[in-house]
Amino acid sequence: MDKHDHHPSEQSRPHSHEISIPNFVQFWLILPFYIPSVVCSLFVLYHFITVRTLRAALHNHVIIILLSINLFVQLTGMLWNLIYYCQNQALWPIPVFCIVWITVDEGLGIAITMFFAWAAIERHILIFHDRLVSTRQKTILFHYLPISTIFLYLICYISIVIIFPLCENTYDYDHIVCGSPLCYYELRLVTVWDVVVNHSVPIFLIIVGSVGLLLRIVHQKSRMHQPIRWRKYRKLTIQLLSISFVYLILHTPHTLMEFMYLCGIPEEMGEDFMSYAEFFSYYSNLLLPFICAGSIPELKTKVKRLLSWWGRSTRTVHPHTFTLPRQRRMD
Repeated sequence: MDKHDHHPSEQSRPHSHEISIPNFVQFWLILPFYIPSVVCSLFVLYHFITVRTLRAALHNHVIIILLSINLFVQLTGMLWNLIYYCQNQALWPIPVFCIVWITVDEGLGIAITMFFAWAAIERHILIFHDRLVSTRQKTILFHYLPISTIFLYLICYISIVIIFPLCENTYDYDHIVCGSPLCYYELRLVTVWDVVVNHSVPIFLIIVGSVGLLLRIVHQKSRMHQPIRWRKYRKLTIQLLSISFVYLILHTPHTLMEFMYLCGIPEEMGEDFMSYAEFFSYYSNLLLPFICAGSIPELKTKVKRLLSWWGRSTRTVHPHTFTLPRQRRMD
C-alpha cells in the first residue's frame, strides 16, 4: 500500500522512483483484477456481516475490519490511481483532494498492516489461550481494547502527520498520489518512526506470528492427537497463513528496502526494484477478498448453490424456445 519513499530528500525529488512501465500498461495490469476484486469484496463483506455466526465470532472481527478498510481503499485510492494512469494527472488538482488521496494511500496502508499484525497475534490468544477471552471483561481487555488502541493510534498519526501538519506540503498534481510530499518526513525522527513502527515492526510480527502459529499447531496436533480440536482451529490457521503469505510476499521487499535506506544505504541503490515493489504491492489489496472468500467453507457452499441454481434456471428456459416452431407446424 505504501507507494512512495519516506526519506528526508523526498520533498526535493518526489519523482525519484518512477516505474518504467507506461501508465496505460499499469492501468491494464490493474483493471482486470480490480473489477472482480471489488465485486468479491462486496460479496464477502456482505456475507460476513449478514451471517450472524460469522459476525459474532471473535476471530472474524479483525478480518471484517481489514475487508472494510480494503474495500474503501479499492473504491477510492485505487480508483483514483486508475484515473491517474489514464489522464496522467490527479482527478482533482486541488490540495484537499491530495490530502485525502495521501490519507487513503499512506494512512490506510498503515492501518491494514497493523491490523494484519494484530490478527497474527490474536490467533495465538484465541487458539492457545482462549481463557483470556472467556468472560466479557477479559474479552474487552484482550480483544476490543487492542483493536480500539490501533484505531486511536491511526487517527492520531494520520491527523498529525498527514491531515493537519504544522509544516507545509507542496503537491505535484502530475504525479501519482500528488507526489506524496509529506513535509514531516523531512524530520528524521518521523521518518524513523514511520519505517520502524508503522511498517517494519508489524511486518516482523506478521512473520513471527504466522510461523509461530503454524509450528505450535503442528506440535500440538502431534502431541495431543486431537483431530477434533485441530479441525476446530484449522480454519483460523489457514485463513491467517494464506492472507499473511500473500501480504508478506508483496510488502516485505518494499519494507526491507525502506529499512535499508534508513540504515544508510544510498537511495540510488535498488531504485528500479523499489519502484516495482511499490507498484506490485497493490495486488495485496486486489487478492485479499479472494483469499478471505476461499477460507470460508460456508461461502463456498453458498456460491456452489447459487451456481447450480443459476444452471437449473437457465436450462428450464430452453424448452420454451422449441415449443413455438412445433406449434406452428401443427397449425
